[in-house]
Amino acid sequence: MDGSKSLLEVNDFVLKKKSLFSGWHYDLEDTTGNKLGEANFNMHRVSTLMFTPTFTVIDTNGSEVMHLEMKMPSSRIEYTFFDPAGAEIATIKKKILKFPGDEFWIEKNGVETMRIYGNFTEHDYKMEISGGTVASVHKKWFSTRDQLGVSITGEADHRVILGTVIVIEHVEVSERHGH
Repeated sequence: MDGSKSLLEVNDFVLKKKSLFSGWHYDLEDTTGNKLGEANFNMHRVSTLMFTPTFTVIDTNGSEVMHLEMKMPSSRIEYTFFDPAGAEIATIKKKILKFPGDEFWIEKNGVETMRIYGNFTEHDYKMEISGGTVASVHKKWFSTRDQLGVSITGEADHRVILGTVIVIEHVEVSERHGH
């Protein structure tokens, strides 16, 4: 890289969704448009009969930063985040029923560490640890394709913030389109 910060060092970045026709793919850029990495969806074979939905996040050098795996089968939406060596970072879960709207939370070793609140269908939400906001997400309205602005404002693992945004975007769009 040219001296710019890496994906896990920037506090403000943009997630750009590519067309659904090309599959689930997100470009990750800093606020000036420099590419930081990307996230790609695939189906990972876990047995002869079962595939697990996964996302792999890579940096600009093509090195894995982390990967996300959906728990299958599960009574709720649940993805676990792993580092490149396969060590568990955290798990995101979606509350089954909540009116109005949805709610997600993050667990590490079975203990809740973060709550995510807001309007997910409008891409406007925040992440809180112990009642304090550590990150926020908002849709960038004047763009040629779906773009989400992400700001990390507190002490939080950048991988957890990044994984959370990818999972929520994937879940919300999938539910709206009946996938």
